[in-house]
Amino acid sequence: MVLANELQKPARTRSAHDLVAHGIGQSIMRGHFPVGSILPGDAELMELFGVSRTALREALKTLAAKGLIESKTKVGTKVLDRNNWNMFDADILEWHLELGVDAQFLGWLFEIRQTLEPFACATAALRRSSKQLENMKSALQAMYGCATNRQGFTKADLAFHQAILEASGNPFLQSIGSVIGAALATSFTISSPVSSDDRFEKVMQQHQAVFDAIEQQNPPAASEAMSVLIMQAAERIRIKRGKSALTAIETHAFSSD
Repeated sequence: MVLANELQKPARTRSAHDLVAHGIGQSIMRGHFPVGSILPGDAELMELFGVSRTALREALKTLAAKGLIESKTKVGTKVLDRNNWNMFDADILEWHLELGVDAQFLGWLFEIRQTLEPFACATAALRRSSKQLENMKSALQAMYGCATNRQGFTKADLAFHQAILEASGNPFLQSIGSVIGAALATSFTISSPVSSDDRFEKVMQQHQAVFDAIEQQNPPAASEAMSVLIMQAAERIRIKRGKSALTAIETHAFSSD
C-alpha cells in the first residue's frame, strides 16, 4: 500500500468505496468532521461523494474497522477519539502523510520504531534462516547501489527493514512494517541520506553493522546497532528542521539500556 510518493509504488485503482473512505478519513484528520461529532446522514454523504448507498456503506464499514468512527442506532455515526484509531493501519498512516506531519507525529513514529525494531533485530539474529539473511543482504546491496538514487534507496531501505521483521518470526513485530515505511518516507522527504556523500557513507555503515550482527547471530549487538541507526535518523531530521521542530523527540526516548 502506498505510504508516500517517496515509495513510488504502482498506483492502485481505487474503488468507489475506497475513494469515499479516503475522503471521509482525511476530512476527519483535517478536523472537518471533528472528534465527537456526528457525520452527515447517508443522503448528504452520497451526494457529497457522488456514490451509491452500497459504496458509502462499505466505506463506513472500512472506517469503523480502522477505529475512526462508530455507528449507533438512532444516534448516527460518531467520529471517535484518536486513541481509538489503528495507528498501525497503512491507510491511516498514508492519510497522515498526505496531509503533512508535524513534529509530534514524527516523534511518535521514531519512538515506536525505537521501542520495537531493536528487539526485532535481536530476535532476527537468533531465528533468521539462510534465505532470510540472503534477503537482507540483497536489500543491503541494493542500498549500496543507490548512492544518488533517492527513490531506489528508499525502496531498498524499506525492504531491508521488512526482511529483518520477517526474520524475527514474530507476527506482531512483522505488523509494524507500515509504521517503518511511513517513518522512512517522511524522513527522506525531509532529509535524504543520498543528498550527501558523507551522510550516505555513515548511513550505510550503520545498516552494515545491523546486518553483520544478525549474520553473526549476536542479539545484543544487533539490537544496539539498530538503536543507534534509528537515533541517528531522528537526529538528522532534528538538525534539518531545527531544534524547535522536533520537541516530541527527546534524547531519553532513544536511549538504550
